[in-house]
Amino acid sequence: MKDKIIPEKQQSIDLSNLRLIHLAFFTAFAITIYVVESFIPKPFPFLKLGLANIVVLLLLVSGNFRYALVVIIGKTVAGGFISGLFLSPTTLLSISGSLCSLCVMAIVLKSKARFSLLGISILGAVTHNLVQIVVVRLILIKENTIFYLTPLLIFMGIATGILIGYIAKLILNRINGDYEKRSN
Repeated sequence: MKDKIIPEKQQSIDLSNLRLIHLAFFTAFAITIYVVESFIPKPFPFLKLGLANIVVLLLLVSGNFRYALVVIIGKTVAGGFISGLFLSPTTLLSISGSLCSLCVMAIVLKSKARFSLLGISILGAVTHNLVQIVVVRLILIKENTIFYLTPLLIFMGIATGILIGYIAKLILNRINGDYEKRSN
């Protein structure tokens, strides 16, 4: 008798299993983007676009703070392992900047302040960069001259925040458009 790959009685997927599958997909997608982005040439070694944060932003604005948190930790840890930088200061900088920016974006989303998706993205990117420079100052470079990079990091945060926010908005519009077409 042959083993059947698909059982005759198809059992429905438990809701908790479906959530776990979604979380695994989002995390794997963010890790993939994170690793692919590491091959993009950078003008400075410390500047990255942060394209994997599109996934985080989409999860956050859809009300999935916990998913966004898990994706941040997953992409940073797995991306660090894959790139060989897991036990380097890069991982500490990435995780500290990401966690602080997630918290700031979540607070703004929960507050009465009305920010657009672009505004939230910019706020997250600038927060990420500013937290990283503070961590660099506290742990790696014990000179205040490191803060001379602050204007550059704010500018880069605004630029990457606009890019990430714009792409996230395009994706949300596409998802909502497809959903509306299916429901009609």
